[in-house]
Amino acid sequence: MAAGLKIVFYRQSLDDLGLLLPAIGLLVLLRGVLHWLSEIYGMRIAFLVKSKIRERLFQHILNLGPGYQEKRRSGDLQALLTDGVESLEPLLTGYIPQLLVAFFGSGLIALYIFSLDPVVGVIALAGILITVVFPQLMSRRVGKIMLDYWQSHARLNAHYIDAMQGMPTLKMFNAGGRKGRELAREAWGHYRHSMQGLGISLLDSAVVKWAAAAGSALAAGVGALRVSTGDMPLAELFVILFLSVECFRPLNDLIMLWHRSFLGVAAVRGIFAILDTAVDIRDRPGENGAETQTRARPGIEFVNVTFGYAGGQRPAVQDVSFRVHPGETVAVVGKSGSGKSTLVNLLLRFFDPQEGSILLNGRDIRDYSLPLLRSQIAVVFQDTYLFYGTVAENLSVARPGAAREELERAARLAHAHDFITDLPNGYDTQIGERGVRLSGGQKQRLSIARAILKDAPLLILDEATSNVDGASEKLIQASLEQLVQNRTTIIIAHRLSTIRGADRIIVLDDRRVRETGTHGELLAARGVYAQLTGLRHG
Repeated sequence: MAAGLKIVFYRQSLDDLGLLLPAIGLLVLLRGVLHWLSEIYGMRIAFLVKSKIRERLFQHILNLGPGYQEKRRSGDLQALLTDGVESLEPLLTGYIPQLLVAFFGSGLIALYIFSLDPVVGVIALAGILITVVFPQLMSRRVGKIMLDYWQSHARLNAHYIDAMQGMPTLKMFNAGGRKGRELAREAWGHYRHSMQGLGISLLDSAVVKWAAAAGSALAAGVGALRVSTGDMPLAELFVILFLSVECFRPLNDLIMLWHRSFLGVAAVRGIFAILDTAVDIRDRPGENGAETQTRARPGIEFVNVTFGYAGGQRPAVQDVSFRVHPGETVAVVGKSGSGKSTLVNLLLRFFDPQEGSILLNGRDIRDYSLPLLRSQIAVVFQDTYLFYGTVAENLSVARPGAAREELERAARLAHAHDFITDLPNGYDTQIGERGVRLSGGQKQRLSIARAILKDAPLLILDEATSNVDGASEKLIQASLEQLVQNRTTIIIAHRLSTIRGADRIIVLDDRRVRETGTHGELLAARGVYAQLTGLRHG
């Protein structure tokens, strides 16, 4: 470049430039092509990375299970999976590539200036050093502010989701105004965190821009002074004037892209916090090789099981022991909070007990692979969850790829087929979010149909008929009596009609097993069970 300028300014002719001008033109064209390719492939890579991160995040949250989700609001996790991952795009397509451009571009240009004139080169390198070191000095403060910013963003998102899902309740209690003021306080808190983040990032910008401007100005000034003293040729001064601006341009672009990537940089901390969380419920190494699914009716045994949520801080069951023989139907009853549903969570290995063990066919359930263990169990929960989609799609959750005839058979056994065919599109009817377009009884019957479709040898009915009317309960009860004949069944219920037919009844009280026996034996004992039934029917 310096040689070309010498030709132009000293000889005042373009004839001797030779191939220099075409080479410059080709470089300009190459720069445009490379920029176009970087945009195309940058976006493609960003989309791929975002998809992979979402997939890995969701899988990890799935592996963490209910034990992790009970500690977090669903809105927090939703914010990370959607807004958080999406906000990574400016970081992936802009900021990270620009880091390489700034490192190589500014560094190489500064070294070239140093080769032309060491004094001016040192000034350029000093300016670059300031723009690099100062943000590092502020990194701890910036990191805390970014974390606070993301946490306030996720908390605000969780509040809005909570308010939308609970809108009927807010309307019923005329609490919309209070909830609105609560949301306003959260929004203003998020605004304050945003301003704090903006202020600290603008401070970085100011220092970087000042260092860039000062470096360029000093390089030009010192270069002019050295030309005037004869220490540097005039042609090299022109090169320095051009390159001193180009030297700091990548750094200015970097700080601009930093602002665009602010939300993504903040979200990264939340994403890695989830990915770094250890999975407590996992398969034991080397236990999955020779496992095969069996249709034999299993036996279940709880041996001195003690468990409390939040790592034992909220006791749920204490020293619980009982046995369910293969093919037996056992009912578990007790007051609310006595630990009935906790037994189901432990059997499914949503949690592991702090003490004791649970045996399936004489083998600790922790020795089974999680897919195999859960494939052996069909559960109808009290709180039925239906996904957004059609009736058929919700039923197929139990057995993906099941034929329409199999879906209809399961629905008939659950006495759901008639109301399904009355829907506008039958099994292809969209039922809305959480099955909002269905009644409570209809949702419960779909849940029972799913359990029937799964056809697992161990059946658990957790208050399975709690949300159906009397007529539907009788029909479902008749179907369940046929269904349990070839299965080991655990019934968790408070209705006497669902308890009478059990082979045995286990009574929980104060998180412990207090009584065991048949319906008649327990009534005759006049203990906790007699009191429970008296409360129901007295």
